[in-house]
Amino acid sequence: MNRVKKFIRTNTDTIAVGVFMLLCFAYVMFGIADDSDLPAHARGAQMMLKENHLFENNFLMYLLANVLSFFSGALFPIQCAIVVLIAASNTAKYVLMKNEFCRMVNVKHAMVASAALLFVYVIPVFYFLKVFGVFLETNNMYLQYYVPNVWHNSTILCMMPFAIVTFLLSIRQFEQYDKKRNGLIILFVVLCTLVKPSFFFCYALAFPIIMFVRYRFGKEFFCSLLPVLIGCVCVLYEFLTIYDGGDGNGVSIDVLPLFTLDFWKSHILYFAVSMALPALFVVFYYKEIHCDREFWFVLIMLVVALGVVWCCHETGTRASHGNFSWQVVSTMWFVYYYILKTILKSHKSIQYGGASESCNKQRIRVNKCFLVLYGIHVVMGLLYLIKFFVTKDMA
Repeated sequence: MNRVKKFIRTNTDTIAVGVFMLLCFAYVMFGIADDSDLPAHARGAQMMLKENHLFENNFLMYLLANVLSFFSGALFPIQCAIVVLIAASNTAKYVLMKNEFCRMVNVKHAMVASAALLFVYVIPVFYFLKVFGVFLETNNMYLQYYVPNVWHNSTILCMMPFAIVTFLLSIRQFEQYDKKRNGLIILFVVLCTLVKPSFFFCYALAFPIIMFVRYRFGKEFFCSLLPVLIGCVCVLYEFLTIYDGGDGNGVSIDVLPLFTLDFWKSHILYFAVSMALPALFVVFYYKEIHCDREFWFVLIMLVVALGVVWCCHETGTRASHGNFSWQVVSTMWFVYYYILKTILKSHKSIQYGGASESCNKQRIRVNKCFLVLYGIHVVMGLLYLIKFFVTKDMA
């Protein structure tokens, strides 16, 4: 009993996050069923069991949902299992980030920073401009924006903890290569890809580039290709089991729209709004980050993510599913993680001195301004969540 009490005392914040996430996703599953992917994914898991296709497609989350529902095949237990899985995944995000931030700041600040990453969002400018009679037809706080968090898709939510661990382990490899760590990266790449391959699409290009810059043609670089190659095998398996040629579904790649005015007319404003804070961050922190391999890692992943969503499309009955958009969500989350991490590191370096007093004062002002801006983006995430819950409208 004493051990239980001690565990609760030392993990009160994690338990609170877990309970909150359970309540949120239970409401999304059972209260906003018409505008959420969660019930559809539950029915998909049920169908995979019924048709004995448990190891096809990106199967891992669906398999776990069936395991947790004791292979009952009943919809309600599967729905409950998915709620538990994604609530646990978001709680794992919090724990992973809390532990990471504890390397830079005290526990209380780490808790606030990791909680902020659960909600941080973009400022949906056009939605608020309606008050002033501008963009009256725009009634969305999510669609067309490039956002770092979503609440309606179970697979992207379930994937994120594996993606985060893969990312953090990879950053350690940039600093010093470790053979055992490479094995762990392989494990988490496989887990991540089998839940949803979206993050891997970006990682598969960015990771080898940074490892090559770091190690050139050394054995470390060639060993680092192994996680990518194994991840590609997983993606190929998923591709072959999803696009079997029998239903007319497929994938097309088309770069020509990027060179048309119509494409940019429909994308440029949302792109500019979504990238406003990251762009400002690069301008004001460039001297601190331009030599940081992690910065270039995140930037390359973001560029690849945008390239995929703009140029790759599904055909057939899956054409409207938007499955090539999810990598933007995961990479934007890493963008916002990196922004917050850099601000906290900058604040810590000021505490230890090393720069002139005038420089430190200027950096403190910049840090405070960006913390305020970041806080506004977190508030936007909370506002979106409230809107989603009240109106039951994902957009």
